[in-house]
Amino acid sequence: MTRIAAALPRFRLSRSELEAPPQVSNAGLPDWQWRDALSPLLALLAALLWLLGLHPVPPAQLGGLGLITALSPVLLASYPVLLSAVVLELVRRRSRPRLLACFTTLGVVLVYGLQPASEQTARLTVSWLHTGFARYIAENGHALQGYDARFSWPGFFSLIAFLTKASGQPDASPLLQWAPTVLAGAAVLGMRALAAAVFGNGRAGWLATWVFLLAQWTEQDYLSPQASSYLIMLAALALTVRYLVRPGLAHPARSRRGERLPPANLPRERMVAHGLILIFALALAPTHQLTPFVLAGLLLVMVLTRRLWPGWLPWLVLVPALVWFSLGAKDFWQGQLHMVIGDFGQVGTSVDQGITGRFTGDAERTAILLVRVGLTGAVGALALGGWWARRCRGLGSLPLVLLAAAPLAMVVLQSYGGEVFVRCYLFALPFAALLAAAGLEAVLGARAAPGALAATTRVERRFPPARPVVVGLVLTLLGLATITARGGGDAYLSYSRSDVAAVADAYRLAKPGQTISGLSADATPLGFDKIGVVSQTSIEDTCPQYFRVATCVQEAAPDYLVVTPSQDNYGQINYGLPAGWTDRLVADLVRPGMYHVVFNEGGSRLLVRAGEAAR
Repeated sequence: MTRIAAALPRFRLSRSELEAPPQVSNAGLPDWQWRDALSPLLALLAALLWLLGLHPVPPAQLGGLGLITALSPVLLASYPVLLSAVVLELVRRRSRPRLLACFTTLGVVLVYGLQPASEQTARLTVSWLHTGFARYIAENGHALQGYDARFSWPGFFSLIAFLTKASGQPDASPLLQWAPTVLAGAAVLGMRALAAAVFGNGRAGWLATWVFLLAQWTEQDYLSPQASSYLIMLAALALTVRYLVRPGLAHPARSRRGERLPPANLPRERMVAHGLILIFALALAPTHQLTPFVLAGLLLVMVLTRRLWPGWLPWLVLVPALVWFSLGAKDFWQGQLHMVIGDFGQVGTSVDQGITGRFTGDAERTAILLVRVGLTGAVGALALGGWWARRCRGLGSLPLVLLAAAPLAMVVLQSYGGEVFVRCYLFALPFAALLAAAGLEAVLGARAAPGALAATTRVERRFPPARPVVVGLVLTLLGLATITARGGGDAYLSYSRSDVAAVADAYRLAKPGQTISGLSADATPLGFDKIGVVSQTSIEDTCPQYFRVATCVQEAAPDYLVVTPSQDNYGQINYGLPAGWTDRLVADLVRPGMYHVVFNEGGSRLLVRAGEAAR
């Protein structure tokens, strides 16, 4: 070696040459140095536009199209600007993961923080009701049996009860408004972990994360058992794919049939993964009636496609769920087993309740429903395009296709109260997003290696910016459609502080055994207190002819009646009632002395029955 070294010519560099930066030849290459700062500046501009365009949106001012009609053009412009920053970062020769993570966090705030930031209080009656469930457990130390089927899976409510009691809060209502932003952000993080486990840390993984972020229109991220169990499911899937799957879901099948090799990692890592999945299974069993069975089904698909190494893993998830259903939830299914198995095989019933039966209301309401259907179809089309792109490249996609299609089996099993297709989309979305990302990555084309020109096709040379523009446009349309779909019912699904104050006043006045009613359950924030103490009902549930609502109120004769502007919007949108119909209803009830108004603020009123007012 010394002889070889001696034979080599010796070079001596001057001090100036040593300190000078290395010179890189840019002959024939455009100078892209300005792009280093462009994408962060665009993201900053998007945040500023969003903040400048943000303003309070009273639900009483909304119509059938919901929130989208009240948003300023300045705020709406923030979404294409942010997505331009994302696409610009993805087409760089070397993407910066930290910047992409910051952009993704900003995307979560801009999409899922829009309603909490622009509306006065938390949305959705069911979120307020879940607060009441947790409050009952915190005050009594146990679930109320026979009151609601959800009490048969009290894991989530018990956790919230523990947190509120430990913090000294009377209930979890302070968590409600921003819970969707936090829970959706955690779900995006879980999707990122799953995408990285499937595709690695490259461009496809980030595209899958953004498709998931921009296409989650189902609004299942409020404070609920569904939202928490969905996070657990994503964590379990990411852990499984990362440590227990071989070959990967995006890799070709094994060459030798019947061969089952362990993943290429340490036995200690696989043991830890098994233990964590067992913990997840034990947490899911008493928390949600559907998610553990879906997770077990997805793991079974991985076994059948010969990707999952431990073939018994689906049973590790399934057994705790079956044990809890048999023993812990027996109060639910005893005497009403028909609710569980009555819809088995009734696909027509599921379609009627889940799709046809939802197309009610005025033209604007129908337009929102069509946006949701179109968004679902768009994600499906992108997933199909991703499958085709991988097929043309000779890459296997069968496991991803089957995993995306597997949740549709729920249509055969249960109508799930008319929400079965919403749940199918929710559970299929992670894998549909992975396939869609493969298609979008193919649209972007090959990325140039650092310091070298990438081989370009004739089309790429002719239209160099067209591919990123197409991807940015697709992502922008997904995001705006999701914002439209999520806020489509906010004319009656969002509430003012006066609405909540009217219900709180009813709780203050009501005695045990009395009845508090709203005109519609969807448009009244009932249920956050006095669960099991007072009866809390909806006039709509016992009033099939809603245009005769005054007669229905007189027949039901609730002790307290909550009337809000959100209910007025609900009647206009879903039943074609004239604007101000709740004002006439109140006059019809007050004029003959049947009811008296004891609370009137911001259009929200609390009526008390005449006999109760005198008492």
